Amino acid sequence: MRCQTIIYIILCVVCLSGIFVTPVQAQDGLPGSPAFGYGVCLQIGGHQIETAVQIASNYGVDWLTIDFNWAKYWPDANSDPQWGELDRAMNAIGNTSIAAMVSIYNAPAWAMEAAGPSSAWTSELVLRLARRYPQHLLAFEIFPGANTVQGWGTTPNASAYVQLLHSVDNALRSAGQRQTTLATGLNPVEGAQPALGFLQSLYDAGLGTQIPIISLRIPSVVYPPSTSPDEVADYTLRFYEQVRQVMLANGHQNGLIWITRFEWGDGQSAETQSQAEWLQNAYIAMRKQLYIGTASFYCLNDASTATNLLNTDGSPTLTLNSLAELIASENGYHTSSSSDG
Repeated sequence: MRCQTIIYIILCVVCLSGIFVTPVQAQDGLPGSPAFGYGVCLQIGGHQIETAVQIASNYGVDWLTIDFNWAKYWPDANSDPQWGELDRAMNAIGNTSIAAMVSIYNAPAWAMEAAGPSSAWTSELVLRLARRYPQHLLAFEIFPGANTVQGWGTTPNASAYVQLLHSVDNALRSAGQRQTTLATGLNPVEGAQPALGFLQSLYDAGLGTQIPIISLRIPSVVYPPSTSPDEVADYTLRFYEQVRQVMLANGHQNGLIWITRFEWGDGQSAETQSQAEWLQNAYIAMRKQLYIGTASFYCLNDASTATNLLNTDGSPTLTLNSLAELIASENGYHTSSSSDG
């Protein structure tokens, strides 16, 4: 009887202490989360890093997509990577609830092999990044645009890319890391291999469903977000519909699509009402697709582009404010551009 009483007391204490709680939900946009994740691209060499991150947080952005130029930041295999710019960005993100996705591109010559980037060296870089930023770095995109020579570093090779993806993903799992691996940053611009054909080649080479997310990069979209791929000869924002058909044909119906970079292509400023409406309509269209986890517009802080959302003085553009209104209308809160939180 005394033993039963003790057990009862222990169970009561456990329940009151909150040990039996509802499992923590995945970050919006990740597998396991029912919610769409709003993202924007952050240029770590761009202007107003801390202000940009804080405004993104105030405005309800879920993800910051960061391009990591491997050859620039780790040019010598015998030296440590140059973490300074990425450290600055990740330190700023660390003060928020935003998640970061790092997209690795441009392997240095010493990390290249005949068929493409080295699986071993790529896995080493990913593990270094994962261990350095364990809290907010939740996803990796591996060589976006791998269907192009520019993205892969040499002639695209579906078999080599699948082997590299599985090597990276297995390295993360073996090390107990929680980051999600993305493939492939498909670029619909005509390259060495057409995007949809390359994706099919990946499945043929054994991509399978281990990699849960297929990523897309849709540059310089010149049509309205609602334009169907069937209406024009060129690609549209709805390229994701064509990608989804390839995924379904290969049994990847539980996989997600992430658009890790998209932007309009007519050269208009982010201070115009037409572009604010374009971006709102783009996010609305993608949010409606339950198979799209997140989408990131380029760019939050790249003053060299017409699609720059944050002025160099740290003030938000009309389009950025419009995006904030859209996020707030869905989440039901008021946004603030104040950088002091």
